[in-house]
Amino acid sequence: MSISIEESGMVFGPFAEDKVFRIETSPLFTHLGKGLKVSEFVLLRDAPGRPQAAWFIEAKSSAPQEHRIYVEEIRQKFTNSVQLTFAACLKRHPDAEEHLPSEFRNLDLESCNVKCLLVIRNFRKEWIGPLQDTLSKEMRSLVKTMGFSPTSITVINDEKARELNLIT
Repeated sequence: MSISIEESGMVFGPFAEDKVFRIETSPLFTHLGKGLKVSEFVLLRDAPGRPQAAWFIEAKSSAPQEHRIYVEEIRQKFTNSVQLTFAACLKRHPDAEEHLPSEFRNLDLESCNVKCLLVIRNFRKEWIGPLQDTLSKEMRSLVKTMGFSPTSITVINDEKARELNLIT
């Protein structure tokens, strides 16, 4: 079975249902209570000859010129999403197995590539660089402590998302 997700005026998918963790609507997240923010969903992507990748997707319909507060919110969402997903895969939460899609239950966290992907609808290419730099700086501590690639934080527009077969 496949699933499509509508967020910020974009339709993500279709993706295989067992490769998508709808973290934002998952009981694993909602039972934690108010005050936490997470990304829209986590997508497992396969690439020939490479380990499976976990893409943490945050969708936005716009981005302000002043990045500071906006980027802090995105940082919180990605950080919380990575931590909650990894904790669930490690069965640190009750009922984690029940709420995780099957592919996530078998995810090899040791070799899994991670990408935190901010997708902004109708965002000009020339605006991506400055926002990418700011977000990468804010995410540096998570990238370093988790041993992620320096290129694991990425900002793209809907055009690029279409090229990557993320949206239709």
